[in-house]
Amino acid sequence: MPRTTKRAVKPPSDSGEDDHDEHDLSDVEEPPTIDPYEVLGLERDATADQIKTAYRKAALKNHPDKVPAEQKDSATAKFQQIALAHAILSSPTRRQLYDTTGSTSDTLAQDDFNWADYYKSCFADSISEATIEAFAKTYKNSDEERSDVLAAYTEFEGDMDGVYESVLLSNVLEDDERFRTWIDEAIEKGEVEAYPNYTKETKKKRAARVKAARGEAKEAEELAKELGVYDKLMGSGNGDSSKGGKAKGKGGKGKKDDGEGALAALILARQQSRGDMFDKLAEKYGAKPKGKGGKRKAEEPPELDEEEFQRIQAGLGRGGSSSGGAKKAKKRKA
Repeated sequence: MPRTTKRAVKPPSDSGEDDHDEHDLSDVEEPPTIDPYEVLGLERDATADQIKTAYRKAALKNHPDKVPAEQKDSATAKFQQIALAHAILSSPTRRQLYDTTGSTSDTLAQDDFNWADYYKSCFADSISEATIEAFAKTYKNSDEERSDVLAAYTEFEGDMDGVYESVLLSNVLEDDERFRTWIDEAIEKGEVEAYPNYTKETKKKRAARVKAARGEAKEAEELAKELGVYDKLMGSGNGDSSKGGKAKGKGGKGKKDDGEGALAALILARQQSRGDMFDKLAEKYGAKPKGKGGKRKAEEPPELDEEEFQRIQAGLGRGGSSSGGAKKAKKRKA
């Protein structure tokens, strides 16, 4: 039977600097000892697709650039575990060896696996626009999303602010009718309790949530434009998500779901606020040569201070939820 003895993950640097970018590997010189199945919440017979989905979901939810400053250390440690779990389970050879020995160190020692390089790759790729979009395609409208909605509904005792704060890529402008259909059906079947926070929610509170989400969606669009990544992250449709999130050009594709674009814009903003990340973003998203007139220098996006980032993160980081709802819901439950 595999060994599951664990060693505490080496804590991140205590230098006081905000140094959890993909180039700072002072805290990942040695991979943590974990049970990869436990980290990703998988059974031992999980399929390759299940492993991929579990990894994408866990990486997106726990990425260090997505959380507030006070949660960054724990998110970094968790992300290291998630990255290592994927490294083991996504490789049939490493997975078989781990299943036999139960040892992460023995598993990684069998090939030329480079933990530092792999972690850097996971850090960057897990929150890319393409990765978020790919995850959304399999997650949205899935049984897993329904399960997450009902779990959040129960955790926050019917408070929909808490639901939107918790469920990945959720957005009240896009998902409210769908989520409420799931919840209503579950209440009718006896799967969940009919909490007064939900059944007696006032029209005023629902309207306030929608108004806040529209404002946050607009902020996400403006932020993406300032960073020069609007078309990449938000799509090139002419619809205005601030008008309810449903506007789409005729015969064409509208913007990506606000939850996806806002989250990606937020994470890029956090990375952009670090000086050493600018060159990479400028190379990827900067202006290209225009005709024969030579190269045009990419305009440097404005930096975000911590206060501004936290203000935007309160709503956009979780896909357009009302900023204070989940915290209030948690306090009621405490």
